[in-house]
Amino acid sequence: MRKNGSITVYMSLVFSVILTLIAGSLQSVRMAYARVLTASAAEQGLYSIFSRFDRKLLEEYELFFLDGGCGTGEWQPGNLYQTAEDTASWILGEGNQILDGFSSGLKLENGSITSYTLATDNDGEAFFRQVCEAMRQNLGTYGIQQLSEKLKNRENAWDAQEEQNRIGDSGQTVEDYEQAVKEAEEAQREQQESEKESDGEGEDAGGGEEQETTENPEVPQGFVNPIEVIRRIKDMGILSLVLPSGQSLPNQEADLSQFASHRSLQEGLQVIHMEREVEFVDKMLQNEYLLWKFPCYTDREETGGLQCQVEYAIAGKESDMENLKSVAGQLLAAREAANAVHILASAEKRAQVNAMALTIASALALPVASGIISAALIGCWAFAESILDVRELLDGGKVALVKTDGSWQLSLENLPNLLDGLDSMRKSSEQGLSYEEYLRILLIKEDSGGINSRTMDLVEHNMRTRLGVPDFCIDQCISSMGLEMNLRYGTETLRIERQYAYGTEV
Repeated sequence: MRKNGSITVYMSLVFSVILTLIAGSLQSVRMAYARVLTASAAEQGLYSIFSRFDRKLLEEYELFFLDGGCGTGEWQPGNLYQTAEDTASWILGEGNQILDGFSSGLKLENGSITSYTLATDNDGEAFFRQVCEAMRQNLGTYGIQQLSEKLKNRENAWDAQEEQNRIGDSGQTVEDYEQAVKEAEEAQREQQESEKESDGEGEDAGGGEEQETTENPEVPQGFVNPIEVIRRIKDMGILSLVLPSGQSLPNQEADLSQFASHRSLQEGLQVIHMEREVEFVDKMLQNEYLLWKFPCYTDREETGGLQCQVEYAIAGKESDMENLKSVAGQLLAAREAANAVHILASAEKRAQVNAMALTIASALALPVASGIISAALIGCWAFAESILDVRELLDGGKVALVKTDGSWQLSLENLPNLLDGLDSMRKSSEQGLSYEEYLRILLIKEDSGGINSRTMDLVEHNMRTRLGVPDFCIDQCISSMGLEMNLRYGTETLRIERQYAYGTEV
């Protein structure tokens, strides 16, 4: 039996309103879905780019950077954006069978890279940050605290010795020795002439009292003036004095004009330049990273490039020999100051110096110059002891930061025989510091920005020479990037911006 149905105008209006609400809700859901899919596409595009970080850079140096040259050495940001676009298109359903039905009508129109930061931007801020983070991960909080306290104590002791030497230094050096003797000779000559005139006047007046004379010590037969010996030794090349027997000079060189610190660098896009304040702990971590990842002279490591790489970070010269010479010179000067402080603080050694100064003055017939000779003799003795110190360090031994009678090596009597005993007279101190530990102190004295710049040089140099990436450029290494994409969904345009950075929130 068929029944006829009917609907009132009121119900029709109600249903039309309900259908409108349902249609609006569906459209809102579709738009929300489109926005979520758009954001996901942009993020996945960025993740796809940054997932291609340089593997060798991570394995060797624990650094996350994206090679903007894509291994070619030529800056190619277009290729990076294309990678992001291809990934985004797949997410949007273009070729993705799973999502194609859901994202129908959502199309990527255009986009671009809006910003990026390179490893070398802001004086290597991103590089410095990653270096410090790598060391934090490896040392841990306790290790950092212990190392920081130890290094501060050593730095304070180093500074105290330099200050004491500066205060106690009379300004008499081996270089001033000849001039000082000449002045003393002239003064003595004038004094003798004056005495003769006085004696002549006294005789004319009927004589006078004889002046008391000070008896000078007898000069031993065959006596050698150690100041003259050290003066000649100082004219010799420093490396010939401090390199242990049987060890050859490192002879690798590098073209500094090709290093990042000496060439015009690629710059990031929309980079905000700001001053960086470096705390002691960060500077310490930077230096520890350098000693951890790069060889120094005592490592004897064949790198295919520069071998004295920590020395390069300190000196910045173009060859191993020049870098080692510069560092050895700094160590020699520092040890000379420390050794002079020890001599001045030791009553026994000062007595020996004064006695020998009188002997030298007698040999030169210049008794009035004994004070000048004493000061020069202290400098000679401290210098000679420093030669043995640095030679021992370069041979893998240890040298006390603050000398004691037990860790002292060279007697004053053996000063003229220094060249004959460069290896036989030196000794290692169990409680002393090694060459690397002295390098730590030199590094902490250097400017952090300069160390950071030369560390980037070394990373680039090693990637090119030892790790087989000849076109690697540190100023093409991307740390962060911003991306913009514009999509069309029906009549609506959806715009999305996303950023990503290694090791930090953006």
